[in-house]
Parts: sequence; structure tokens; C-alpha cells
Amino acid sequence: MKINLILLAAGNSSRFQGNKLLATVSNKPMYMNVVEKILKINFNKIILVTQYEEIVEALLKQTIEVIMNKNSELGISHSIRLGIEGDMEADAYMFMVCDQPFISLSSIEILIDRFIKSNKGMACLEYEDNLGNPTIFSKKYINDLLSLKGDVGGKSIMKKHLDDLERVRIMNEIELMDIDTREELKNFLYR
Repeated sequence: MKINLILLAAGNSSRFQGNKLLATVSNKPMYMNVVEKILKINFNKIILVTQYEEIVEALLKQTIEVIMNKNSELGISHSIRLGIEGDMEADAYMFMVCDQPFISLSSIEILIDRFIKSNKGMACLEYEDNLGNPTIFSKKYINDLLSLKGDVGGKSIMKKHLDDLERVRIMNEIELMDIDTREELKNFLYR
């Protein structure tokens, strides 16, 4: 099965007051915590959507296709569209955010494995019934994804088709935590 990974790294970080993806977590920029893990998985293609030149330059030597989002004010739906349009031939599309530095490689691998074996059209990680990222959508949902508007992501599609969703429970809530403020980052680093 050809699964394309689309990394979403184009948010404005407005609550962080600065580019949170470049903040240091585990001695590297936050987004690199995710990038280093996903490079260990054999995806059909890895596409990263960003508005930041620093990230583009840092990934030049990686096997990652980087797409610039020059209209990040259009919300996450625009990044989703750019990522899919980067290659519309995949069997499925997996979406990950780059502000979730504590996600484990094994959780990502289990999610992919369960999606493939489930014969369902979608899959996501969840903690205590809260749907989280990463998410995977089979190509049958491509038009739904391309039709999203504004700052609305794929969870809106999942909630309409819960019977077609493989939910993969994780035990450690920190894996699904995304960091939106400097305070949250400080709390994570000094837990």
C-alpha cells in the first residue's frame, strides 16, 4: 500500500509569540523530533508543508519533498490541500503535525499497521476517547479532504464516519500533546 506522509508545519504559532517549531526540544528544533522518527519508516513519499525558510533549508539533504505554503492564513485546510496535491496517486494519506515532539516511533508504526489490517477508510491515535494525530485517510476520502475550508482539519471528516475509523489507543497522553505556548513548552521540559 502506497502511503504518503504529509507533515504539517505551516502554522503561524501566534500563541507562542515566535516560531514554536524552531524552539529547542531534546537539543534540536521541535519539528526535527518528528522528522527524525518518520525518516525511519518506509513511506511512499514524505511531503512537508511549511511557510518557514529555515525549515526548507534544514531539510534540503533529506528525502522529504518540501512545499511552501505562502497563504498560511487560509488555515490548516490549505496545508492539507497542498500536501495532497503534491502527489494525488497514493493509496492513503497520513497527516502529522510537527508540534507533537513526544510522539513515539512505535505508536506511529502501530497506527500504520492497524490501518492496513483494519480495511477501514481512516485511522487515528486516541487517548481516553479523544481523537488525536497522526491520522490516516484512504484515497476514498480525498475529495472530502480537498473540500475542507479554513482552520478545519480531518477530524471533521472522521466524526461524520466513525464506523469507518480505526481508533488506536495509546497509554501515554504526552505523545498526543501539541505545544502551543511557551508556558506549555516549559511545563513539558521540566516534568
